Amino acid sequence: MRFGSREDVVKELNKLMQDKNMEKFLELKSLMNALNLTLPEAYYISSVFSGLKDDVKPMLKIIKLATLMQVFEQAK
Repeated sequence: MRFGSREDVVKELNKLMQDKNMEKFLELKSLMNALNLTLPEAYYISSVFSGLKDDVKPMLKIIKLATLMQVFEQAK
C-alpha cells in the first residue's frame, strides 16, 4: 500500500491544490473508501474547495455546486 495509515491518506487528500489533477483526487477518494472511511460527498466537496485558489473560491461558492464532479468541472 502506498500510504501507511488512514491518517496519511486523509492528509494527502487534504493537501491537494487546484493545480493537481482530478484523477489523483479520485484515486485518494477510492483509497479512503477502501479503508472504510465512508464519508459523505459534502466532505470531498469541502476538501476540494479548501484547495482551490483564493480567486476561484468565491465564484464557486455562489454557484452552490452539489456534486464533486460539478466542482471539478467549474474549477477548471
